[in-house]
Amino acid sequence: MQKYEVGQTIKERCTSCLHNNLKVIKVVPKEFEDKVAYVVWTQCPECGNNDHILTPQDL
Repeated sequence: MQKYEVGQTIKERCTSCLHNNLKVIKVVPKEFEDKVAYVVWTQCPECGNNDHILTPQDL
């Protein structure tokens, strides 16, 4: 897994305006029975749209 940190800019596409860079605003661990995943909250610097990505701890 890529290490996500608050304030980091990542290459993901905005679902609203299709801008190619998003800013990480929050990273929340999500624990399941046998795995840990992270909900990465992002914000588009162009339109301000907030979105989230669910990513596994280990790829």
